[in-house]
Amino acid sequence: MRTVYFDIDDKTEELRHILRRDKASLADFDEKFEVSWIFHENALEGAVLDIFDLKAALDHATVGDGILIPTYQRIRNHKNAIEKTRKFATDSKRMPTLAFIKALHIALSHGLQGQTGGTYRKDIPIHRTYFHEILDPGKISYAMNKMVRGFKGKEFKQLHPIHQAAEVHFRFMRIFPFDIDNGKVARLLMNLFTIRAGYYPIILPDVERQHYYEALRTSAGDLRNLIVGCMERQLDQALRTLYEG
Repeated sequence: MRTVYFDIDDKTEELRHILRRDKASLADFDEKFEVSWIFHENALEGAVLDIFDLKAALDHATVGDGILIPTYQRIRNHKNAIEKTRKFATDSKRMPTLAFIKALHIALSHGLQGQTGGTYRKDIPIHRTYFHEILDPGKISYAMNKMVRGFKGKEFKQLHPIHQAAEVHFRFMRIFPFDIDNGKVARLLMNLFTIRAGYYPIILPDVERQHYYEALRTSAGDLRNLIVGCMERQLDQALRTLYEG
């Protein structure tokens, strides 16, 4: 696994080197990356967005169809949560706190009717996107506090950042603290650790949805393997596109 990490390091630096030489390519890459990130994030949750609506929402276009208002709001909320994650990752070396995790969920829930952000669930949801075992509601508060305390432990700090990202993601999804958007919060936390370490955010593509669900049912190691594979393919595709262009 360590050799794979070195390969990812090399490809990440190669991609950054190419983009630093061409500001126009950098701006285009960043825009397409953000659209792809949000598209696949929602696809993993079973919500396939129309690319036109996604771009319009990110450009803050006026919503002509009232039915689309919640969709646009969710997209903008997601962008805001991504920005909060990037800022926390780059402005501070602190580990994510419970307050920060709840703030991410609040950001994702902002302005959406019937959704209360940052509040732990009170029951086991009958209909869920994910199918792995989740914690009993009465144990959520204790488990969340334990998880956050674990971020400060020597064992966790000694892990490679990609390993940390997978562990955080897996532990959070086992707790499944909120009624909705647990997957989005988990992947934002995952990317907090990768961004802080100098990597590009990990996009888990919709074609890996079933493998992703299966990894969440098995182990953090399986999730880490999936993450590493996605990172490698993501970098290979980006480099290939830039060289061919």
